[in-house]
Amino acid sequence: MTVLVGRVPGEEPGSGALVLGARLARALGGPLVVCTVTSPGDGTPAGPAPAVDGVEVETTVVEDRSVPGGLARAAHARQAAVIVLGDAPPGPGSVGARLARSADVPVAVAGDSAVHDGPVTRVTCAWGGGRHASRVLATAVDLARRTGGSLRVASFGPQRGTTVPSEAGLHAEEVVVEQWREQMLAAQRAALDELGVTDAETLAAAGATVEEAVMGIGWDDGELLVVGANAAGAATRVLLGDPGGAIVRGAPVPVVLTPGTTTLS
Repeated sequence: MTVLVGRVPGEEPGSGALVLGARLARALGGPLVVCTVTSPGDGTPAGPAPAVDGVEVETTVVEDRSVPGGLARAAHARQAAVIVLGDAPPGPGSVGARLARSADVPVAVAGDSAVHDGPVTRVTCAWGGGRHASRVLATAVDLARRTGGSLRVASFGPQRGTTVPSEAGLHAEEVVVEQWREQMLAAQRAALDELGVTDAETLAAAGATVEEAVMGIGWDDGELLVVGANAAGAATRVLLGDPGGAIVRGAPVPVVLTPGTTTLS
């Protein structure tokens, strides 16, 4: 299964995107293709392939007026299972945002923190319900199985009780949050049962903000977070608004944005 890394011209060989791409290539057992997108007629050569232990690496250059468009075209031509970028984190108008909106394969984003270069230890799926939720979970299940990592399913929500002045209001907010938590856990377990998964951890975390809820559940250095590119309704809202955008912003580990219409295979 080919892993395609989108490389920015002049990017250092040890960049987060390349380290994350190498981790995924080792886990998926396929080659790594480092792709640079240049403007038509630019003439930039592909350059030498970086040395990566245990992974076959090649470089390629694609000419396109759009970096996301060029990467999507290269991924299709190479039948890549995933595209890896170094956005930190992907925000409105970034390559990651535009590619996640249009790509038909998962987009893994290294982020701005140091990327762990060891094996994948755990895969967490952000569960929010909705039309594509089961397929997003299927991608996370597939990724966990292929990498050998454990699986965790988590829902995140804001607990706005601190903004309610009365004691009665605080209690009412706590009741609402607890009902939400029970609904999310029940939906998670039902979706896992449909996929035949019995060994996944499930949780529903609420915080003063969604970002706080994300940060509060504890993360491994070797972890990946899978988020649906349609998690907040329209495809772009995962990068623009709550709850999807807040989950991406709060994640301290690399994020895999998936369209929720296909697994890695």
